[in-house]
Amino acid sequence: MVLFTILVMVPAAAELKAASNGAVLAGNVLGTGVSTVIRSLIMGNIKSFKDVSKCFVYGSAAGLGFYQSKAMAGKGNILSGVLLANLSASVAENVAMGEGPLDYLGFSFPFVHLQVATPLAKNPAAIFDVSFSSRDIVSFITSIKNAKHVSFRNGLLTFTADEPLAKGVMGWTTGIFPTTLSGGSSQVMAHEAIHAIQSLQLMAVSPEPFLFRKSNPDRGSKALRFSGVRLQAFGLANDLVLHGLQKYDMRWKEIEAYYFSSPVTK
Repeated sequence: MVLFTILVMVPAAAELKAASNGAVLAGNVLGTGVSTVIRSLIMGNIKSFKDVSKCFVYGSAAGLGFYQSKAMAGKGNILSGVLLANLSASVAENVAMGEGPLDYLGFSFPFVHLQVATPLAKNPAAIFDVSFSSRDIVSFITSIKNAKHVSFRNGLLTFTADEPLAKGVMGWTTGIFPTTLSGGSSQVMAHEAIHAIQSLQLMAVSPEPFLFRKSNPDRGSKALRFSGVRLQAFGLANDLVLHGLQKYDMRWKEIEAYYFSSPVTK
């Protein structure tokens, strides 16, 4: 199922410059719609065809939101893109968990994902729900090894490095943490911000086997709840497949990032 989802999300392009708007749009809308259904199925929240339809429709709408968020980031409106990406992630995650699309609103900070119950939520376990990401912790440690400066801007924890990872590399992103070289252009930052949004997208549709989570939490009795540690299974599987089996210019993440951030396509 994981491999199928990854293949669905790959835009139909042979190289970076060959991506079309239709392929990128379809990859986001259909890929997120199908992935949301798969997450809900794995988590045991699919009970009828109505549930499948709900997950696919709202998941596809979230995919359209991710598409727009990447377009915003590619044009330099990174904060707006990150906020829309978090809203889209909330919609996909909510319906996958059997909730209404706007029952909870979430935002991913470094290491921490915060969900806030809205008035639409029916008997929430807590008003504020906090979970941690083991993958983000590893990504942070990896990113800071090569960083000179760390700052929180445009809704993302960003890193600045003096030396490239390899010759000609102007920036890179590990998880949700973008890194650019000192003096790098705004286009490089836009490119890396799109990669961070892609990580949020994969997190939203990942069927999380939370660690240290109560199986039957008390409902409606807490202001704050720790819900566990996220493993981000889809993100990990995606990285293994892309970096292990696909060339750089065939990876859907790079195809998208170049498509949205390249001035040639605008």
